[in-house]
Amino acid sequence: MQHAIDIIVVEQSDTLIYFRWSSTEDVCRVKRGDQVVYTGTQNFFKDEGLIEGELYTYTIERLDGSGKWMDKIKMQTGTENRQIDSMNRLAELVITTIVSESRISLAWGKIDDITTFDIYRNSEWIETVEKNQYTDRAVSNEQHFTYWVRGKRPVTKSNENDGKKPFTLNKLFGSLNPSSPPEKAAMEEFWITKKIAPLQSLLNDTEEQVKHPIWHFRYNTFLPDSLLKNPNLLSPFHYFKGDDRKFDPEATQSRTHVKFTVSFQDTLPTLTWDKNVGPTIGYNWRKKFSKADVASDEKINLKKTVTSDSKCSLVLTHSVGNPLTTSPAIDYKLSASFHRNGIYDVISVHDQSPNHEVYLKLDNETEWTELHQSESEGLAFMAGPTANKYWRLSNFC
Repeated sequence: MQHAIDIIVVEQSDTLIYFRWSSTEDVCRVKRGDQVVYTGTQNFFKDEGLIEGELYTYTIERLDGSGKWMDKIKMQTGTENRQIDSMNRLAELVITTIVSESRISLAWGKIDDITTFDIYRNSEWIETVEKNQYTDRAVSNEQHFTYWVRGKRPVTKSNENDGKKPFTLNKLFGSLNPSSPPEKAAMEEFWITKKIAPLQSLLNDTEEQVKHPIWHFRYNTFLPDSLLKNPNLLSPFHYFKGDDRKFDPEATQSRTHVKFTVSFQDTLPTLTWDKNVGPTIGYNWRKKFSKADVASDEKINLKKTVTSDSKCSLVLTHSVGNPLTTSPAIDYKLSASFHRNGIYDVISVHDQSPNHEVYLKLDNETEWTELHQSESEGLAFMAGPTANKYWRLSNFC
């Protein structure tokens, strides 16, 4: 009996993707997207002359004795991006997703000094792995799945060459924030998220592709408390007013709010956007109103980096300070790519304060899709010496 084929090796450079599957004497074919790029009996394929830092989807099938294509495997992977200028290690990683009947496999590039990763499926912890890969077997073919891959390392490991963010200083800042353990300030977190369409749709090519999608995107930062104590003991403002809310894509109260729309209605995608900064209100030691002001939004900037008929890539940078007193700014950087076929890839890094929430939806959808939610560890975690949170989310549809 002929066993189902399986991809056993995947390698890539900035312009090449090579993969090999289990040996079979049958004819196999490989498609890149909808284009057949190989048909024959060899069990490997080398795709050359590709675009640097680009995502590609491949399909592998075997021809059985009756002339029917069987054992379909789909793989989403990419080429390396060697030109990227980013402090976010996740931006440099190639993330590979392989799906076949009742099975999903994930693989991601190495992150120095992270020895284990926690794997979650649909918010539920599955197991902890030591390799940079995970295979989930016997999964439903009719269900959507979201996988989290999470790891952490001491912040000194990412800065040992430039001497920034020393470990002892991170612990000092953590000790100023009693709501979080001191070690938290010295550990930077890396979150990888993959959203996967039902296998039945992916493998049967029945997933309805959005030919002219309009993507709506929101990024909010907010303070969940109604009133917050200022960690700076020398400031005349002992307390600040918070936004008094939970995670909510429709909330009107925020520290900062950025929204943009990427539309593929025309031949080339268009980008429109807006930004807003909420008022900062300070109180004295008696919790009485002292002063209010609105910080400048001049350091919130969005620009397109790549535009083609099939793709729009952009970079959002954000730095907003406190207009009432000297204090660290709310900093984050986000890069994203949106594709006409419905694929997206979002990469970001931010301080561990305040709360961060990121949402996305298509123009014809009523509900927002949660891309990222991060709870604040306290105002002291906005300081430079504390660890950041790194995250990346992409989909396979």
